[in-house]
Amino acid sequence: MTGVADAYLLVSHGSRDPRPQIAVRQLAEQLRTCLSAVIGTAQLELADAPLHVQISDFASQCAGSGIEKVVILPLFLIPGVHVMDDIPVEVALANACGQIQSIVAPFLGSHLDFVNLFAWHGSGSTDRAIILAHGSRRSGGNQIVEDLAAKWNVQAAYWSVTPSLTDRVTELVATGASKIEILPYFLFAGGITDAIASAVAQLRSQFPQVELTLGEPIGNSPELVTAICNLLGSIEISTN
Repeated sequence: MTGVADAYLLVSHGSRDPRPQIAVRQLAEQLRTCLSAVIGTAQLELADAPLHVQISDFASQCAGSGIEKVVILPLFLIPGVHVMDDIPVEVALANACGQIQSIVAPFLGSHLDFVNLFAWHGSGSTDRAIILAHGSRRSGGNQIVEDLAAKWNVQAAYWSVTPSLTDRVTELVATGASKIEILPYFLFAGGITDAIASAVAQLRSQFPQVELTLGEPIGNSPELVTAICNLLGSIEISTN
């Protein structure tokens, strides 16, 4: 780790719903205190400018402050197309024309502290549980979720790919489960988590004999801030 000041840019997916971005800005403020560093935010989609322009603009703001590298943290939970393809391309575009180079930290969901944080969300008071993630069509993109499900002896389901939440609930009901807990593998509340709540309400009507419990997304917490600080603090930053 070098002795120069560091700058970090939190990159989220982006949403038409304002809640996720409000939460990301709040997280950035908490991290400024934790890291005593420059913290910015950017969106991959639905932003006023492409991500590489947002990165370049942030790097330009850091110029003249003794900052030699910008560290980009993808606030993503699985290694889908956005993490593995889209963000690296945007960072390369920004680096091709920027004064300050950017490096990409491991995505949030790959960090052990974050995985342990998510483990808190199960109540342990139900027959069976389901981890519900967004899901990815990229090969290997859902392996983290599958591994978590295997570790905790629960089922994995996905919002955008199969097996769906309805598939998993139907399977568990068929095996005699009477209490099923659904654990949303999402960072912040937003349009998708609202849609999940509506889907769970429909499943309750479909299976009135089953007690379906829907957990909350992970959300901002001191533990999340600590996990991210540990992640960013472990990165070796080269000034060459």
